[in-house]
Amino acid sequence: MKKTLVIGLMATAVSTSCFISGNVYAEIKENTLEPIYEPTNITATNTISNSVRLLGSQAPLIQAYGLIILQQPEISIEAMSGLTNRQKFAKNNVREWLDEYNPKLIDLNQQLMQFSLRFNNYYDKIYGFSGSIEGNKESKESFAHGFHKLQEQGKMIQDNMENTLSEIKRFHYVINKDSAEFSKKCEEVIQSLKGGNGDIVQLRADIKKHQEEIQAELIKILNSPNEISKGSINIGKQVFTIGSTASQTKTVDLVAVNSLSDTFINSPNSQVNKSAVIIEQKQKELTSLIQRLSEFQIQATEITIVEDQVKEFASLLQKQIDTLESLVKDWRMFNGKMKQIETDLANEKIDGELIQKQLVQLKRMNDEVSKQTRQFEDFTTNIKIIKQ
Repeated sequence: MKKTLVIGLMATAVSTSCFISGNVYAEIKENTLEPIYEPTNITATNTISNSVRLLGSQAPLIQAYGLIILQQPEISIEAMSGLTNRQKFAKNNVREWLDEYNPKLIDLNQQLMQFSLRFNNYYDKIYGFSGSIEGNKESKESFAHGFHKLQEQGKMIQDNMENTLSEIKRFHYVINKDSAEFSKKCEEVIQSLKGGNGDIVQLRADIKKHQEEIQAELIKILNSPNEISKGSINIGKQVFTIGSTASQTKTVDLVAVNSLSDTFINSPNSQVNKSAVIIEQKQKELTSLIQRLSEFQIQATEITIVEDQVKEFASLLQKQIDTLESLVKDWRMFNGKMKQIETDLANEKIDGELIQKQLVQLKRMNDEVSKQTRQFEDFTTNIKIIKQ
């Protein structure tokens, strides 16, 4: 039986339409220029990077890994309570991310979406005023009034964006510290379990490599530049049975990414399809490696899987920080261009034609932001995390 776990986490990202009238939608459609498409997240002089889209694409994956960590069985080893405590710290960090920080990114996308709609709603009027502001006091005042409202909202978003980045960086520092302590404790336990055995060391390294490769392919799927398809990342428990007789049989229960939905596996997008096939193969190989390691040492197997998943969660969070830093850089540039218009407006001799060119440039950038906020929303509503 399948159960959807994260629909509620994304509820705030679905209701943008309640802020917008039909007239605004009509005006947006009329005013929208040909958007600029950036293939990478590198910011050029007059363009917006794809940082908003990337934040959206990263959200389902970090949630999947977080939910996996929360569902992992508790590692319990006699006289090693420190390891159990460190696992609890990791789970608490995941809960804090899902409850406190992930909603901040969803809210930030909502703010950008609302700004973009307001910009489009004002655009015709302020563009019209800009054509007659030279020597026309009334047009100049009307332009300044409308444009100042946009600038204030843009600055408010920048302040919130920078505060959010600072908060997430501080949180990531804690996660990295806890992850390092967890890994240190894991290594101590492995050694106490005679995990220095050469075969065990190699199997642990191979398992880690396969989990990293699976994550890399999942990122490729979610970063596909084409249409965002509806689909799911399926997580579930894998049970490994060790022992040749009933009296000797032991089991290892581990939670991991089990599979992808058919929409990914059968995708017409060649890159998505290729990555889905690679993931399927890597999962089979990973299962075999886990089975082999379990035959050597069951507890070493449990520790290896959980340790790697905690590290992967921290790694995904670092990627979100890098992307958010790019977004802050983009938004500072956008606000800087708005500030330049305000400065030009204060000059004794106003160049209306120059201001109109600057407005057109802002319009193109705003249209790109608008497109990406919708893509962010598509990622958070179309990609589900399913417990199997």
